[in-house]
Amino acid sequence: NAHIARPGKNHSISSTASTYLRKKLERRMCKSVSKEDFKGSSTPSTTKSTTSRNWPKIAFVLVSVFVAAIAVLLPIIISEDSDGWTRKYTSPGPIFKASDIGDMTGKVAIVTGSNTGIGYHTALELVRNGADVVVAARSPAKGEAAVSAILEEVEADDNAGNVVYMPLDLSSLMSVKKFADDFLKLKKPLHILVNNAGVMKSPGAQYVGQNFTYGFETTVDGFESHIGINHIGHFYLTQLLTKKLEDSAPSRVVALSSSAESGSYPEGMRFDLWKPSGGERDEDYEDGMAYGQSKLAAILFARELAERLEGTGVTAYSCHPGIITTELGRYMGKKMTDDATEGGILARLALYLGGGIFTMANFKPEDGALTQLQLSTADPAALTNGAYYRPIGRMVQPRHAQGTNSTLQKELWKETEKAVKGLL
Repeated sequence: NAHIARPGKNHSISSTASTYLRKKLERRMCKSVSKEDFKGSSTPSTTKSTTSRNWPKIAFVLVSVFVAAIAVLLPIIISEDSDGWTRKYTSPGPIFKASDIGDMTGKVAIVTGSNTGIGYHTALELVRNGADVVVAARSPAKGEAAVSAILEEVEADDNAGNVVYMPLDLSSLMSVKKFADDFLKLKKPLHILVNNAGVMKSPGAQYVGQNFTYGFETTVDGFESHIGINHIGHFYLTQLLTKKLEDSAPSRVVALSSSAESGSYPEGMRFDLWKPSGGERDEDYEDGMAYGQSKLAAILFARELAERLEGTGVTAYSCHPGIITTELGRYMGKKMTDDATEGGILARLALYLGGGIFTMANFKPEDGALTQLQLSTADPAALTNGAYYRPIGRMVQPRHAQGTNSTLQKELWKETEKAVKGLL
């Protein structure tokens, strides 16, 4: 018969567990040693691979990042309740909550990229409060699934509005044109346009010398993917729907930016990198700066749009939603995982633990949606037209030095008009 050990005077569960865990850890550490380190002998090979030589540096960097993350984030996370990160770190003022949204009955909204993440939760709360919403997304399967999920969520809400899916691929200006045409055929007003969809570090990848770059791809129309999807596609969509917004006033446009705007190129915009010759990566291209450029463009676009439409009843805003775990960053982790795999046990441990701390500090998608929900629903008198907002509903200045450059915002508008010339 099997003997089940129970606590007693002569038995220590903690001691037994400690021994078991120590042995299990030793076995795992032994298994993690690469066979290539032994080359058929009982002692490690004296010829080490490049990876073997570099892993201590990689491990040191990752461990340093992990320690820094703990030092900064842990006091914030444990200092208050579960809302501590939101209130203490990003929004010292009052918090806008989903329950603060007023009655949206009769309002019509388009939310791009609303099949997932903060776009989904933006659409959900608008529908919950009475608005009719168009889920605009590239994938029909995901778009229809989002519609079904929203309808299920609001089933018990008597005041809920309607929601439909319409296909929109922002990487194709022809798709953008078709979407706008199809919407206009509905003969509906348009009160809220949330330019939420975006791409970050898309899967295109290549080596350039010794440098590995993630994220270089071009759109159907030949634009670098970040600026093409995040900015040019939304610019074109807004232009096609501006007359409808004016006819439906008061109405508004919300452009989703990011704190990554601070990481754009020093000059703010690199128009020469927008449409790479022959679709080939330029030697000056860097995917992080390209993403930052597209998010800085959202801020400058909202500022210029607000100025151009002043007096029409159409207002415009941009916002950073917070640090959020969504599908947007689905390609980012691969390079980090690759580096950690090469770096050995310490590097993998640092990545695992650091990822846990990062996740604890992140907003949930429903929290990340709150700033653009506030900009979509609050009384315009309580907001500043053309301004940039951070979580949650706090007006701030862009961090990039060019973020308030009125000359650059006008140049951006003209360059984007050139990009879509012949289509408007």
